[in-house]
Amino acid sequence: MKMLYMGVGNLSSNGIFYMLEMCFPADQLTLANIQDGQSDLLKNKYDIVILDCEAIEPFLDTLIGELSSVDAPVMALAVDKSQLRRLHNEMPGLRGMVNRNGNADFLIKAISVIADGGYCYSWNVFDYNGLACGGLSEDMYEKAGLTRREREILQFCLAGETNKSISLRLSRSEKTISAHKSNILRKLGMKGWQLKAN
Repeated sequence: MKMLYMGVGNLSSNGIFYMLEMCFPADQLTLANIQDGQSDLLKNKYDIVILDCEAIEPFLDTLIGELSSVDAPVMALAVDKSQLRRLHNEMPGLRGMVNRNGNADFLIKAISVIADGGYCYSWNVFDYNGLACGGLSEDMYEKAGLTRREREILQFCLAGETNKSISLRLSRSEKTISAHKSNILRKLGMKGWQLKAN
């Protein structure tokens, strides 16, 4: 796998880059310092671009412009979901946002999921600080390959319905609903708790 890690060149970013080198020893990993404006690296072909959102505010407009034309899926590393709406709306290749201070195993799995065409988020993407996410869901559903039935079940789950109530509404067994939910989680790269209403 060919990866580009875009960080700010501080000790924290260098630590994440070192961890990625240790976890992906057979893969090609390139480090780009956001502060140095190494946009020429984006002309190369990558399987995934990892954007470390630590201290990127001064460079965000430039980065969004440069990354919006990259063919590779983009995964953002952040401490919270505050930049999620903007990054998703302005960066078509964004396939996930993972907590940079979270579990290293989750980060490694997220890279694999996103590089393989999936989505992975540490935060509930169906809620931006209590606001509906608008255009995110339909685009994400389509790219993730959710069926019409899976979309319908997902909406019920997000409304707080149980497997039993969904099965009664759709005249399907609870086991069938559970199987659909498993497929939804797999396709969206989510955990079960993320399907619960906020």
